[in-house]
Amino acid sequence: MINIKDYTDEKGRFDGRYLLIRTLNTDGATADVWLSLDLNTVSVTDGEKIGQIAKLSDDEIEKLGLMVAIKIYRPQNALDIEGEERFRDEYMIVYNCHHANLIHPTNFSICKDTPYLVLPYCKRGSSESLIGKKFNEDDIWKYIQDVASGLAYLHSLEPPIIHQDVKPANILIDDTGNYALTDFGISAQRGGVHGYYFDDDNSGTMAYMAPERFQQDAVPMAQSDIWGFGATLCEILTGKVPFGEGGGNSQAGAKLPIPTIPGISADLQRLIHACLAPEPGNRPTAQYIAEAAQARKYPIKHKNVLWIILTIVAAGIIAAGIYFSSRHSTPAIEDKEAPVAVQPSNQQYYSYALLLLDHSYNTDSIKKGMHIMDSLSDHGFIPAMYEVARTIGICKNGEQPRYRRSQLGIHVDKNDVPTSAENNKRAEMLFRQILERHDTAFAQENTFAAYTLSQYNSHKRDSAVYYIEESIRWAKISGQNDLAKKIDTIRKNLMKKETSK
Repeated sequence: MINIKDYTDEKGRFDGRYLLIRTLNTDGATADVWLSLDLNTVSVTDGEKIGQIAKLSDDEIEKLGLMVAIKIYRPQNALDIEGEERFRDEYMIVYNCHHANLIHPTNFSICKDTPYLVLPYCKRGSSESLIGKKFNEDDIWKYIQDVASGLAYLHSLEPPIIHQDVKPANILIDDTGNYALTDFGISAQRGGVHGYYFDDDNSGTMAYMAPERFQQDAVPMAQSDIWGFGATLCEILTGKVPFGEGGGNSQAGAKLPIPTIPGISADLQRLIHACLAPEPGNRPTAQYIAEAAQARKYPIKHKNVLWIILTIVAAGIIAAGIYFSSRHSTPAIEDKEAPVAVQPSNQQYYSYALLLLDHSYNTDSIKKGMHIMDSLSDHGFIPAMYEVARTIGICKNGEQPRYRRSQLGIHVDKNDVPTSAENNKRAEMLFRQILERHDTAFAQENTFAAYTLSQYNSHKRDSAVYYIEESIRWAKISGQNDLAKKIDTIRKNLMKKETSK
């Protein structure tokens, strides 16, 4: 068993090769990270300076040889023979992960039954140093794009690697000023199988752990990394984690609302709120976040014809997956060799349905899109609830879904108001349900839902004013201050009319 104190002076040589200088991070659940000098890179002529290393600055030490970060696992993670084999196998998997936004190990070994990893040393430190500092919009988007790109790469592997501990301390700033994920290595989850020394009870840091991570028999999933990223962004921008040290457990248990972050654009607000959605299926994928960061928009509004064509192809694949999964949901014989289908998220189904509704000129496709929206709406997915409501009922967001309605057989009067009392009643109910959820991840939907309800209740002064004020409040939450002012003007005009009567 290793005693780290034996290696913390100038005479100590960790594994006969590394001089441990100081700890860089001792907050991890399973290991400590040390700044170290690789003595194999120190010249003979500079060897005499090693005994005086405590008096040298980092810049002076760096001139002696290669400085590295060594992650040394704690004594409870000592390995037996079987453990050594697993450690080597898993290291090889991680070693082959090559991406500009990942800091991956350059070497591994085992010293007195204690595993350790050697990583590049990033002298600029981690993004913890950025917490609470002022960012301009471009800097925030770059941070998001870099980290999301690294996560997207890990999640795209077959089988995927789930980081499990996304937080500011695990996002380093490399020598070129880019942001890169670290600590995704052997302690990460891969393909549903734990690494040998993966600690179930202590994996991750509670403040950045999604609600589902606190459930019994929780299965690691990519969506949990997205929640941790949302909590990270919230802390970077406000100086505080969104739900305190209890993380997602507090969010779910106390049903805490997602905090509004002052001083950022509506797109950034929507993105962070979407990442922190309580339901995993309502969160965007890392790839989608990276694309949104590149476009500086969330959600992404694609108008490119090529994108539409490619999306239709992708949508066909999703549809085929839905069809075959429904036909083979209960196979008579379990085929252990068959690949496991990846279940599309609610966001992916929604995007597919929206594509059919707005970019398809085939009645059957539009009806299929509406059928999917109905199903998502029944499951409480707010964007789908909103789309269904504005299609079958009064629509007050400036974009009338006329073509949808004509293909779906929904009749309207000269003011574009559907004539079916049943449809209008259902739409009003859906708008109410959207507001009742108080979900700040969908502030824009809440804005228009509240405003439309003011129209439904135009014959009731108090109710109409209440919903207009709610619409103003939600517009401000979504960062649409100009829209809030316009709605407030409508409110004032309404009040004047009532006063003049």
